[in-house]
Amino acid sequence: SLRLIRVGQLADAEAALQSFLKDYPKDDLAGNAQYWLGETYYARNEYEQAAAAFLAGYRNHPKSQKAPDNLLKLGVSLVAMGQKAEACPVFSNLLSEFPNAPRLILDRARSEQQRAGC
Repeated sequence: SLRLIRVGQLADAEAALQSFLKDYPKDDLAGNAQYWLGETYYARNEYEQAAAAFLAGYRNHPKSQKAPDNLLKLGVSLVAMGQKAEACPVFSNLLSEFPNAPRLILDRARSEQQRAGC
């Protein structure tokens, strides 16, 4: 699936990731798969579907390695949809709930917060 994303075959990647999530919803990699599914939508500027996918990734897999990434991209997707007021608590939640997330994620969350005027 990631190979398909890298070569720009986003619709094929979306289908493969949806199939994986349907067949293996409790797999250790389901949180990662949910994140990358969101990325297939985000890359096509389908922000509403992206936001839904990132939210599902966070809600269904809150302990996943990709949980902070899902929150970050949920917030970024909301901003892209013009929903800054909804995005601000998402960024705050990420920073408070995942203080040990990778620095890149935390830094991007802070810069996105500022950009959204939170």
